Amino acid sequence: MSDERVDVVVVGAGVAGLAAARALCGAGLRVLVVEARGRTGGRIYTQYDAVHPLPVELGAEFIDVPGEAWEIFRAAGGAAYRSVRGFWSVDAGRAAPLDYSRIEPLMDRLSPPPEPDVSFAAFLDRNADAGDEVRAQAERYVEGFHGAPVDRVGVAWLARAEEGAGGGGGEVRHQPLGGFDRIPRALAAELDARGALRLNTVVHHVAWHRGAVELRTRARSGTDLPAIHARAVLVTVPLGVLQAPADAPGAIRFDPPPRDTLDAARALGVAHVVKVVFRFRDFLWERLEGLDDAQEVKFFQPEGGRFNVWWTPSPIRAPVLTAWAGGTAAERMEAEGIDPVEAALDDLAGWLGLSRGAVEAELEEWHRYDWAADPFARGAYSYVPVGALDAQAALARPVEDTLFFAGEATCADGMNSTVEGALGSGRRAAREILSALRAS
Repeated sequence: MSDERVDVVVVGAGVAGLAAARALCGAGLRVLVVEARGRTGGRIYTQYDAVHPLPVELGAEFIDVPGEAWEIFRAAGGAAYRSVRGFWSVDAGRAAPLDYSRIEPLMDRLSPPPEPDVSFAAFLDRNADAGDEVRAQAERYVEGFHGAPVDRVGVAWLARAEEGAGGGGGEVRHQPLGGFDRIPRALAAELDARGALRLNTVVHHVAWHRGAVELRTRARSGTDLPAIHARAVLVTVPLGVLQAPADAPGAIRFDPPPRDTLDAARALGVAHVVKVVFRFRDFLWERLEGLDDAQEVKFFQPEGGRFNVWWTPSPIRAPVLTAWAGGTAAERMEAEGIDPVEAALDDLAGWLGLSRGAVEAELEEWHRYDWAADPFARGAYSYVPVGALDAQAALARPVEDTLFFAGEATCADGMNSTVEGALGSGRRAAREILSALRAS
């Protein structure tokens, strides 16, 4: 088999890479997308189970409406439902309404952020007048929603992220019906028809000089594949992969290394998340004392335990419950070698006020995916540590009009960690590539 030659090779078939490739193909360039996994979508990962009432979203789950992701999803035949906002504090079989608006005055103090930048933990120390309960609630929110450890995440980025309110986290939340993977499947369909999409192809080495790139790849089995030559490469792999040592599984060795780009990648933070989706025979949570049938019931925040928050698919009527741990809670489980499913069932029994046996008797199945252990992800999504706000733009900056980078971690507008941000980054990179190649 001989080497292959194209104008642009895109590494990664997540939504950033797919969106960029579609734009580049539309401009008449010869494009090839190579993806290490046997599927498209990256950290959108939908599983279909014949006995599960809904598609199981093991990665991204909430969608911004309106937004680019929504428009692609809708055009592909998808629908979204408006998720209710009911928050409840739960412990030992009792529930009480939880008013998250109580943290708004404290979060409003993020803007303008202090200079120099400080961690959110330091920000909370400086705002002791907000009260212990409000500050504890704000800490749980930042660790849970953003997946960012409060002692590391920078207030400058949090202020920007809160203003953007992406990832379905605005005033009204929406969730997709029919599978979030409709988005990557829709983006990939045209590329696949053109023969411009290649799965199960692991890029491990990128040799380059201005105007020319050679990619060395291998099959998932380890067999070496023919080299791919291009005028430019767009790298859309997750931040954790860029941070990995060049000889680590799934990592990419650059020759020569783009030092400023890699330094920027190392300056950013990878958020770790543990997510488990459970299906039960019955609605166990409706037995909680204090719940009112007339009230919205969506999110549960336990008083203790290893998981930050739980949620139902309400207002859809299905006995499904999702457990979510982000930030230090997720890191601690990984470091201690704790089985997340076992920990979640223990937590659930505790805040429902039931025995572990009673919970297991109602359990029908569970689903989870370990993003930290995936060599092609190495974590959930990105956040910005103290003093690293400029690293996002540095990571996105083209290198000698030959190496280009996209993906949610490159978004400097507060939309990193979102599908919306990833799509925008792919469009941005496509414009940069077109400009560079037309000028060469």
